[in-house]
Amino acid sequence: MADLQLQLDPSLGRRVALETALRDAIRSGRLQTDAPLPSSRMLAADLGVSRSTVVAAYGQLTAEGFLVALHGSATRVASIHVPEVAASQPHPFWHTPLYDFRPGEPATDAFPRRAWLGSVRRVLTEAPDEVFGYADPRGRVELRTSLAGHLGRTRGVMAHPDAVTVVSGFASALGFLADVFVRRSGRVAIEDPMLFLHRQILELAGLEVVPVPVDDAGIVVDALDGLDVDAVLVTPAHQHPLGTTLSADRRNRLVAWARSTDTWIIEDDYDGEFRYDRKPIGALQGLAPDRVVYAGTASKAISPGLRLGWLIVPDGLRRDLRRSIHIKAGASTIDQLALADFIESGALDRHLRTMRSTYRDRRAVVVDRLSDEVAWLEVIDHPAGLHITARILDPAIDEQALVANAAGCDVGIIGLAVCHADEAHPTHRGILIGFARPPQHRFAAAVDALIKVLVDNGPRGSREQIRT
Repeated sequence: MADLQLQLDPSLGRRVALETALRDAIRSGRLQTDAPLPSSRMLAADLGVSRSTVVAAYGQLTAEGFLVALHGSATRVASIHVPEVAASQPHPFWHTPLYDFRPGEPATDAFPRRAWLGSVRRVLTEAPDEVFGYADPRGRVELRTSLAGHLGRTRGVMAHPDAVTVVSGFASALGFLADVFVRRSGRVAIEDPMLFLHRQILELAGLEVVPVPVDDAGIVVDALDGLDVDAVLVTPAHQHPLGTTLSADRRNRLVAWARSTDTWIIEDDYDGEFRYDRKPIGALQGLAPDRVVYAGTASKAISPGLRLGWLIVPDGLRRDLRRSIHIKAGASTIDQLALADFIESGALDRHLRTMRSTYRDRRAVVVDRLSDEVAWLEVIDHPAGLHITARILDPAIDEQALVANAAGCDVGIIGLAVCHADEAHPTHRGILIGFARPPQHRFAAAVDALIKVLVDNGPRGSREQIRT
């Protein structure tokens, strides 16, 4: 055993330390197949531990399949092959640049820690014991009731608590909805461009996605005519990624189309709380609660780390959807009750008021700097949400190269091409700039870095010259 350089970790108990050392020796090949081990008495004497410790360690490793113990024979190393496990390579999307302007996340440094802690404390102090058991797959009635009231007041949503289903974020919600529609015709219309992750969720579920163009007034409703689809996924309040708001005329025409074709509308209201030139425009669901599946989350309003979202589901889809959710997953009961308390205490309203002011100021800084210093970009001026969309005016600029060069300077932005169904032939060229992610103490420096990388990678001259 000395030749094996068996080291017992003093931070572990003796039995666990011995098990770990032997297991590592077998995995590394230092103890080879069929090699005999010392008797428990001999090894105990060599290591200065009790014999019962060695016996217990041998017994554990035998049960795990690392050792073989035969009556009347020495304990031996089992015939196993443990391949080396290569470290997984992180996806580039999860690398966090020093100056991160990628959209999709709120200001995490502004998370309302004290108010949230107060809600959690009240829940843990006052909640009955049954809260810590398995929960209703629809979600806690306390949260469903709070959400129905809050969304009715702030987003114009028409909902009874029984129509609300709590899920673990929008990606989870979209996966559940995909399960429902894949058992029907298996075809869903999507905005083009749209968030590429959501398109991938639908495709991975086995759905055929049918792209529908988007212009400055939102989804082109006329392009839906004649499509054989079960549903259409839209972002009416703040189209992702172009930032447009679905016009009033198209809202009514979209609802009329859905009713006439018996088609469902999935409304992703991902950041509808944030509007900077007027009160937020109400949800599309308020026009057609019988046709619209409304989806919202706490991800942009508070934090994606909470993993809480919700669906307002018309009666015609409720049974199929809940069958899918019931057999798969639910959201944390404790976090659901904390969010319910957070809403009822008024903390959510106060947090949203604070963040609207913060984001309005941040957005103004970025828009002004882009307008003054980067002539080859044209900001699509829709004062809502947590990102800015800017069109590339100069056809000589390679969008993908621009994004890559920015990443090389530790500045994170996203191009519009990846949001198109046909990434090789995008209808729109430009970049997305999320102004929420950079922490407040580094925001000015982050904007300086962003402007520098854009200026360095673009042409000189006025906007009129570049257009010409």
